[in-house]
Amino acid sequence: MKKRYLAAVVLASTALFSACGSPEEQIHKNLEETVVIEKDFEKQQKALMKLEEKEKALFDKMMKLGMKKFDEISSLADDALANLDKREELLAKEEEAMAASKKEFEKINDLIDKLKDDRLKEKAKELQGIMNQRYESHEQLIKAYKDVIKEDRKIYELVKNKDLKFEDLESQIDAANQAQEEVLRANERFNKFTEKFNEEKEKLYRETGIIEG
Repeated sequence: MKKRYLAAVVLASTALFSACGSPEEQIHKNLEETVVIEKDFEKQQKALMKLEEKEKALFDKMMKLGMKKFDEISSLADDALANLDKREELLAKEEEAMAASKKEFEKINDLIDKLKDDRLKEKAKELQGIMNQRYESHEQLIKAYKDVIKEDRKIYELVKNKDLKFEDLESQIDAANQAQEEVLRANERFNKFTEKFNEEKEKLYRETGIIEG
């Protein structure tokens, strides 16, 4: 059974600008506040990765034991199911962090219209579009991750059945692997938009003179 590890790229921060009177400065303030909010997202990612490592170790141990040691396998399966419960809790916290990030980011909508420089306004709107794609890709990632947890849960429930047929377990492992492949693809899309956003944000800051370059 394949196991994937989520390693999401996070938003990059720039030193805060002291004043916050102009639309440009207000946009900078809101964008940097979004970075601060997503620190919670980063925490959940690290915790999720640790739990994934633990689950992989439990799974590998079960596969090495074979069904003859049913009681030990059943105990390990219970540990793996508890691990999945914890991951669902962390996933919910990650969703909350991203929802708060999105709420903060949306504050720039009115500020963009107040920009007097058409070139800056165009760049700000491009940045806005990238971030919205990023939020959408994160929603897809969460959905894919939930599907993985659901398929993994079926595996551990199966191995707790003494009458389990190998072909049934093999079929479920295949289903879980397919779900995990979608997580990898979704994670790659999310990271792509995060990297692009970080790059375009820095360009916008340079255009507005907030950072020198």
